Amino acid sequence: MIKTIDYQIDGINDAELDIKRNSKLEFKLTYDSTKEIRALIVVIPGLGQDGDTYYRDNLAHSIARDLDAAVITVNYFGVKSNPPVAKFSIDEIDELILKTVAENIGNPIPDNIELTKMESEEIWDFVNEHLYNFIGMQKLTGKLIRDFKMPMHMTLTPPNGEYQNFGLMAALDVVNSVLYIKNNPPFKLHPSYQNGQLATIYVGSSHGGYIANLCAKFAPWAVDAVLDNCGWNLSTEIFDKKDYQPGTFRTIGFGKEIDFMRYRRDSRDNENFHLCLSDKTFWTSNSQSPNYFSRSRYEIRDVNEPNHLKVLSNYPKPIFKCYHVKGDSVAPIDEKIKFYEQLQANGFDATLDIVSDKSRVDGKFIKNLSHGMDMSIKLLVANNYEWILNKIAANKRPKCEPVITLETSQYTYEFSQKDNQVSLECKKKK
Repeated sequence: MIKTIDYQIDGINDAELDIKRNSKLEFKLTYDSTKEIRALIVVIPGLGQDGDTYYRDNLAHSIARDLDAAVITVNYFGVKSNPPVAKFSIDEIDELILKTVAENIGNPIPDNIELTKMESEEIWDFVNEHLYNFIGMQKLTGKLIRDFKMPMHMTLTPPNGEYQNFGLMAALDVVNSVLYIKNNPPFKLHPSYQNGQLATIYVGSSHGGYIANLCAKFAPWAVDAVLDNCGWNLSTEIFDKKDYQPGTFRTIGFGKEIDFMRYRRDSRDNENFHLCLSDKTFWTSNSQSPNYFSRSRYEIRDVNEPNHLKVLSNYPKPIFKCYHVKGDSVAPIDEKIKFYEQLQANGFDATLDIVSDKSRVDGKFIKNLSHGMDMSIKLLVANNYEWILNKIAANKRPKCEPVITLETSQYTYEFSQKDNQVSLECKKKK
């Protein structure tokens, strides 16, 4: 019988920005109560359709039905960043953009209108009444060209006081959900997986794959294997080269400070508006701010950081496997090749399957050769399950203290596990 249990536990605070968390860490566990469980599979949603609750529930149900595995799905910090759960809002930068553009087309917004204090519906009511109809009339009279669309920017605000921390808090949420279940399993364990030896496999596509790799970086002792489909990376080269085009950068949320039309996460159009969207974040590109997203913030989130991989190689080594499409325009293949070459050079069992030939498109497992390949996560898990378990069984993982210290140019990050939860202490170097 398939069972699903909902959990709410305390999550970690934002140690980098010293912000107390208001929300609980929510996750679900799905398993077949008639089976002896050999593995915990955590399916990590990305920022697209795989974040849909109905999709995730069905996926977890089918994996638990077909395999002797329990499945965790996590609402990690900031995951609810898509409408309708995330609400449209306007912050000070959005307001400045909107008022500037409105004035430029001859319909200034009165000074007494405080857009930053409006709720989502109020914002749209005002924008439509004050600007949409005005633009339509200007087109009819020939004062604006017919294909004109007013550029504007809004912020997507997740519920429960959450925001885009980008990767770090999300990864720790995923790890901590796994540790909680390993310490409180409601299911029967397979005889060969007693005494805490339950295999843990982290699975994700795109942003979910990135988070899976971060889990292995921040808590390698808690990760047996990573199964990644086209996971991207927040490379430190973005900071060094000032190359803000990668999708990872545009997802952090402060790209609008540089160019709101180029470095937004998403956009959508109607007849009169070109709406650019970014996630709510407290990070900024302002180097004078205490919330400055400095080089160190990239380094800790960069799975390709060479010094960190060397440190990681001294810990129990997870198994890594990735499918990545060669012509990926969102998550460039060169980043992934570099990552896997460094993993292998540091003694990790790492298998990179580069998908480049149309013959690989079977309509079931792989459906196209674009980012993510519209891959079936159910088949991704099923096709690799026994292979990964055999790899895990053969992988000699020495015991270690559950603490890892990663140095960056400005900060020391120490991730440590206590009472079945990994937390972070972040100290600025003197």
